[in-house]
Amino acid sequence: MELSWLNTFITAAEEGNFRRTADRLHVAQSTVTLHIQNIEEELETQLFDRVGRSVRLNPTGSGFLQYAKTILENYNESIEYVARRLQGYQETIKISVSTVVATTYLPNWIREFRNVSPETEFSIEVTDSRSVVASVINQECDIGIGRIPGIQEQLESIELYNDPIVLVGPKGVGVQNEREVSTNEIFHENLLFTYNHPLYWDDLLFQLRQHVSNVRTMKVSKVHVSVEWIKEGMGISFLPLSTVKDQVEKGNIDRIPFPYFSLPSAHTYLLTRKNQNQTINSFIELISRREFTFKGDQQ
Repeated sequence: MELSWLNTFITAAEEGNFRRTADRLHVAQSTVTLHIQNIEEELETQLFDRVGRSVRLNPTGSGFLQYAKTILENYNESIEYVARRLQGYQETIKISVSTVVATTYLPNWIREFRNVSPETEFSIEVTDSRSVVASVINQECDIGIGRIPGIQEQLESIELYNDPIVLVGPKGVGVQNEREVSTNEIFHENLLFTYNHPLYWDDLLFQLRQHVSNVRTMKVSKVHVSVEWIKEGMGISFLPLSTVKDQVEKGNIDRIPFPYFSLPSAHTYLLTRKNQNQTINSFIELISRREFTFKGDQQ
């Protein structure tokens, strides 16, 4: 059975139409038909039911589809493996990382490690912190870096740094008609974007409502989206300093004084399974010995 037949079969299953399959694969419709016929003849069974000009998988075809995808995925991975070897790569470190870390510290860590270990490549999955923990537990990655600690016995959890939480808003949010606007007024006049971090929001909101009445909130689950919306003047938020420092320094958003109570810190953790190989341990050691400073973390 040829790989091109399997590719045609998978595409036809997705499109549900042989003409659209041909257009997508840039082949003649007769070629699509021939490939499907070849597979069905080799398997000695039909895989599609024909309904007018459309086709749909029958139960046998649906089951075979998963095997066809696995075959192609394994083939592509094997080709990529050989290509990596020819390029000099000897080992791959798989990292699952939260968006916050992926857009701040991770690029420098990888760049520094590749200077001393150029034969090591990296595979990066950017996701949310809860998925980072699951990915490490399920052995889908070698290292996880996120905002939630690992408490499972089989995991090693290393606290990397504490990131001060700051209140930020659109440029000029603290001034209105040449008059300085109080923090209380800012809360009453702006939406507060919440739950863009997995841990600190419940306690923070509870305390905030003891000091500020009628806080209007909107749940925005991603930090980078919150930052962009703040730049557009849509609201304010409490965010880790590392994620907003550049925007504050560039003058795109403003830090807002917060006089009511001490704000928490966002902790960042490196998670890994115990007894990793030397290359992974070397990368972990590089990250673990970094010194993290947050310029302007007091205001």
